[in-house]
Amino acid sequence: MTPARPDSNLMEPTVPNPIRVPDPVGPGAHIRILSPAMPTVSYIPDRVLRAERVLLDQGYTLSYSRSAFQVSADGTTAGTVEQRVADFVEAFADPTVDVVFASDAGLGSKDLLDRLDLPTIAANPKPFLGYCDNVFLNLYLAARAGISSLYGATYMVHIGEAGGAYPETLRSLAQALSSAEPLVCEAMPDRTGELINWYVPELEVQPRTRDIPGGWTWLRPGTARGPLLGGEISIVPELVETFDLSLDSAVLFWDISYHGLAVEPLFKAACASTDLTRLAGMMVGAHPLMPLADWAATVGALVDEFLPDADYPIVVNTDLGHTCPSWIVPYGEEVVVQSPDRIVFPRGRLARALPAQVR
Repeated sequence: MTPARPDSNLMEPTVPNPIRVPDPVGPGAHIRILSPAMPTVSYIPDRVLRAERVLLDQGYTLSYSRSAFQVSADGTTAGTVEQRVADFVEAFADPTVDVVFASDAGLGSKDLLDRLDLPTIAANPKPFLGYCDNVFLNLYLAARAGISSLYGATYMVHIGEAGGAYPETLRSLAQALSSAEPLVCEAMPDRTGELINWYVPELEVQPRTRDIPGGWTWLRPGTARGPLLGGEISIVPELVETFDLSLDSAVLFWDISYHGLAVEPLFKAACASTDLTRLAGMMVGAHPLMPLADWAATVGALVDEFLPDADYPIVVNTDLGHTCPSWIVPYGEEVVVQSPDRIVFPRGRLARALPAQVR
């Protein structure tokens, strides 16, 4: 992603309801690592050290939340809900913390929502960066606190990458934190979909092969403009239910993870959860395990079956999903999607954002 020149007429805001964009953050910023979901940092200390070195070398300072390395009794989350809530609120309340960064996702982030201290969080806007299951926190910040956040990476998956974080990841992080400038999403030259084997040390340290070609597939060309909302396809119905979410006039993004579930019933469930015929546009991430042409054909068939009357732009095989490197993008902010090769976030201190129907 690179800064865009704000000279296009597409830079003029059109979507109502401004969302607050945290101040720009640069080198020397204090990043707080916390664990709102799975306790991966406790299980793979070598990957933690690798991620630390990467961010320190980029000029950031780091700290860990009080319970970042806790493990719940059943081993699935980083401590109790109360501990994870306290860490999240404390990170926003601490004036020395500039960025809040999720160590990992997977499961557990949704459990925090009803216990968070909304007035404290809303009074202290700062960038939160998460991915996958952390999207519940991204949407909480946008819909309830009125704060933009960042989506597309976690500390362990993307910064702790074997062989070092990808250069595109670090550029994307720096540019996303520089919130005063528009962002243009450019196609990655290549990417990987290999599943990280966390718990076999001799495999976890092996660099992944970037054998997925770059480039997007337009199922329906055109121009779309609206707030970027969405997440992994199996989570979308939960987001709709939890936040009473309408996606009217939004640009919906979705992808599929490694869970092995068939995409057709997941897409059908998403369509049943809310009206997807009134989107402004749709962005679909590349499948980590399926050839690009096959995935584009699969998505095309799903759209033809479940959304036959939808006429908005749809682009598939984007770099927002479970392939790596992934874009780091502003969640809830306005995005412009224009064929054949333009995806840009206008940004600014007050970005155009969520539809009025989001509560």
